Amino acid sequence: MENKENEKNTNREMTDKTFRNYLFLITFGICLLVALQNINGLVGYLGLIMNIITPILIALGVAFILNIPMAFIEVHVLSFMNRFKNKRNRDINKGKRMIAITLTFMLVIGIISGIIVFVIPQVSASVDTLMIKLPGYVDSFNSLIDQLLAFFNLPESLWNDITIQWDNLMEQFGSLLFNSVPEIFNATKNITVGFFNTLMGIVISIYLLADKERLLALKDKLIYAYIRKDQADFIKDVSVTANQVFHGFIAGQITEAFILGTLCTVGLAILQIPYALLIGVLVGATSVIPVFGAFLGAVPSGFILLVVNPLYCLIFVIYIIALQQVESNIIYPRVVGGSIGLSGLWVLIGMIIGGSLFGFLGIVLGIPSFAVFYAVFREITNKRIEKMEAIS
Repeated sequence: MENKENEKNTNREMTDKTFRNYLFLITFGICLLVALQNINGLVGYLGLIMNIITPILIALGVAFILNIPMAFIEVHVLSFMNRFKNKRNRDINKGKRMIAITLTFMLVIGIISGIIVFVIPQVSASVDTLMIKLPGYVDSFNSLIDQLLAFFNLPESLWNDITIQWDNLMEQFGSLLFNSVPEIFNATKNITVGFFNTLMGIVISIYLLADKERLLALKDKLIYAYIRKDQADFIKDVSVTANQVFHGFIAGQITEAFILGTLCTVGLAILQIPYALLIGVLVGATSVIPVFGAFLGAVPSGFILLVVNPLYCLIFVIYIIALQQVESNIIYPRVVGGSIGLSGLWVLIGMIIGGSLFGFLGIVLGIPSFAVFYAVFREITNKRIEKMEAIS
């Protein structure tokens, strides 16, 4: 009798569970159908929500990046404050955190001020000089082409056709620039909105950095309160992996870009190549993009030097190729290290997928995102294999 009662209760529970599953599927299908029928309004609401939470997203990004130097300052610079810990331990930690935040922002402001005071005027002077001398460079380049055509006995019509195509290209560029005036106005408006959002994001990031332990604890509390324990443990493991990968990748990529830009500037200055600082800044800025960044900055730099003097361009191309080899084999492995844990093939796949979905930001962050996915998928696969081997 008791067995029949237990079996009856079990069947009732299975029936209730099946009913809840079907009810969930029906509700989800109805919601999906309504969303598809009102897709335009849904997109508008999503855009409105994104505009509202944009400062928060910026704050999360700023806090994540600034947490890297702030944690270093807390551990290595302010470690002496640990000796003053007593019963008022919380007050000491709070004061230590505020000092670390202040020093971090002072460091960032100092770096930006140094760039504004020392680098930008030099780069601006180089650009002004280049613009002034560019017509003379172009005339010299044209004379060189004429000499090459005469030396190789090539028909003059070839150069005339090239000149005509070049003039057409310049006309199209001017027309494009004129037609892009409304776009420039919209971009100016977007920059103003972006500046306000960034300012709000920086203010919010200070609060995030000050209370990061409490916020992380609240995050874990919410996860374990509303999600099954095994799933919550999985989410927590993924969060730890993502934090390690993104922390190492972003810090390493910025450091690598700074080193590469500095080496490029110093090397070109030693080789007495003109506009060394301008080219170094360009190469260093584009080096934030993994793998191909240095070459992207080298293309316009090489074009500038080609117009100035083809010999300078040849020297620059040889130097940047050698520097790229040093970067790939020495600098990148030591600075970025194993933070991403991906081979070259998976790095390219991560860049392609990220760039296709989210543009420039996707190219930069696609690699660590794919590295996190790769690490999690590899761990799940290994556990499944171990479980199957244990069963067999």
